[in-house]
Amino acid sequence: MTENFERSFAEHAERLLRHERAYNEASAQNRRIIFEALSVSRITAVTVSFDGEGDSGQIEEIAVVPEGEDTLLDVLVDAVTARWTDCETVSERTPLRDVIEQVCYAALAETNGGWENNEGAFGDFRFDVANRTLTLEFNGRYMSTEYSEHSWTEEA
Repeated sequence: MTENFERSFAEHAERLLRHERAYNEASAQNRRIIFEALSVSRITAVTVSFDGEGDSGQIEEIAVVPEGEDTLLDVLVDAVTARWTDCETVSERTPLRDVIEQVCYAALAETNGGWENNEGAFGDFRFDVANRTLTLEFNGRYMSTEYSEHSWTEEA
């Protein structure tokens, strides 16, 4: 029985590694897809705001520069996803807005896993179209306490 459990655990661990590699590959491809779609538009920058706490987190807003050009975010692009079943990447027609969100969530998971837990975190992603860079500004929240105790004897 222990042997079966160990084999099952090892197989699951291997599948997790394969899926993580496929997921990271999909995220890298999707960044290229995003920048390609944005580069043929008038959009020069995209800011994605996120906020999370108490075991919940979400994208709050996606804003584009110049303002009013956000209709491009509804255009369908050939995004890449990683399937759990066979850990392969596949292409799917997806609104650009959703691909941007997926890339941001993947970046948060990669750099700050658990960003939505406890006091959580907030921040912004900035897509700079001209330089084809994605920058994460991350603000982690934490609760701090400071304890102090003093004791004296009657002599000191």
